[in-house]
Amino acid sequence: MDLATLDIVKSAGEGAVMEVVHPVEGTVLKDDNGQPITITLMGADSEKAKKRQRAEVNKRLKSGRNNKITAEELEENGVNLLALCTLSWSGIKLDGQLLECTAENAAMLYQRTPWLREQVDTFVGDRGNFLKA
Repeated sequence: MDLATLDIVKSAGEGAVMEVVHPVEGTVLKDDNGQPITITLMGADSEKAKKRQRAEVNKRLKSGRNNKITAEELEENGVNLLALCTLSWSGIKLDGQLLECTAENAAMLYQRTPWLREQVDTFVGDRGNFLKA
């Protein structure tokens, strides 16, 4: 087998579609037209995601041993990484309005909906979502 066929960096950068599921029932959520609500995401192994992660680590390393990072900063960094990995979405509605897919809106959405942030985080970290069998 040619290992180049398992190029996770490339395939993670191309993205994959995640269907949003109800946090309790586990059923796929549907939009007003009965279509699945989806988010297209890059994987954690994508070059963009790795670049962001390295930048955060380098920032902490440069600030020295006395740098104290807070739980809030860690959460914000995680939310911002997931927002960066968000390429597009379909059917995302918040407060009765369809939400445009922007990095700012993605960060706000993931901050407001911890259950969705958890789904996105799990999907982004699962290489099986980005490699074709």
